Amino acid sequence: MGGGAVKASAPCIAVSGLHRGENPQPGAGIIRSLRRHFPDARIVGLSYDVMESGIYAEGGPDEVHLMPYPAAGGKALLDRIDTIRKRTPFDFFIPTLDAEIEVFATLHHELKRRGIAVCLPGVEVLKRRAKQHLPALAALCGVRVPETRLASDVASASEAAHALGYPLVVKGPYYDARIVHNFAQLAAAAGHLLSEWGHPVILQNCITGSEFNVLGLGDGQGGWLGHCCIRKTQLSDKGKGLSGITVSDARLSSLCARLVRELQWPGPFEIELIREETSGDYFLIEINPRFPAWIDFPSMLGANFAAALIDILKSGRPPGSVPDCPPGSFYIRHQIEVVGNLNRYADLLKGEPDTLPELVDEPWNKFSKTKSPA
Repeated sequence: MGGGAVKASAPCIAVSGLHRGENPQPGAGIIRSLRRHFPDARIVGLSYDVMESGIYAEGGPDEVHLMPYPAAGGKALLDRIDTIRKRTPFDFFIPTLDAEIEVFATLHHELKRRGIAVCLPGVEVLKRRAKQHLPALAALCGVRVPETRLASDVASASEAAHALGYPLVVKGPYYDARIVHNFAQLAAAAGHLLSEWGHPVILQNCITGSEFNVLGLGDGQGGWLGHCCIRKTQLSDKGKGLSGITVSDARLSSLCARLVRELQWPGPFEIELIREETSGDYFLIEINPRFPAWIDFPSMLGANFAAALIDILKSGRPPGSVPDCPPGSFYIRHQIEVVGNLNRYADLLKGEPDTLPELVDEPWNKFSKTKSPA
């Protein structure tokens, strides 16, 4: 879908994660940020679902191609990218979904050999920031985490819950988190997460307090090119941020800087924390290896992290620091209807039945394969 000439000086950038529904993926915000800085850029959308709403939204990608699910493995993803680039040889790639990043992190050499610039942490760095390994990382950095237990089945989850006490937060290794208050809820949540994402499930004490997210761009040498801190001010019934406000907190920034320094983090990240009501201490909840869905919010304030990432990939060196976001600015997630056309839908599927045959019959039931990262 798409096509047309591209100006020689304009970058051609592939972006994934185009879902813009109740729990949006980062792709749409990244595209908006990129267009602010590179108005002539050609944006190639890589979609895992023909019903990702960002495919059809105004201001979306110039063209879209379907991808096999990350579970198909690195060879299948590379083969598909090779096919896409015969039509549109994009130079830069910003992956946005945790499951695909786990795979692409193993393919740095193959991507570089193809002339595709991408900025991702290595496999070991990804492993260190994984949910089940956060307590060890936090201990090295002097950061608090909720008391944590791992479980590989419902029986071991029950034992962990007995040790921790209710209420608990039960998480999958990639996505999804549920608060449970008794064994029946625990068994249902753990059973679902194990079947959906595999083991381990992660059980943690439930920390009560305000939620904070920190977006940033690491330089790969222990520093960062900038960061933006927000406090979530409104949550959906699934705990996803519907609105947030920028904050300036030296203690919060210092805590996140220690984590970035320890990991020598390269590229985009989002750090999720809770400030406990009683102690006022920050508790580390997650480190995500990607830009968040609210990435375009700071770009509207002059801090364009997506554009800075492309500048790094173009030149091979940092372009300078990303400006700080002034405290007191807020965003509100605003939902609108997107109208599609069956001809465009069919055009997207044309020539791709061997890649994603199941989408022809039930495209709207496939979001569970990739999930949205909040």
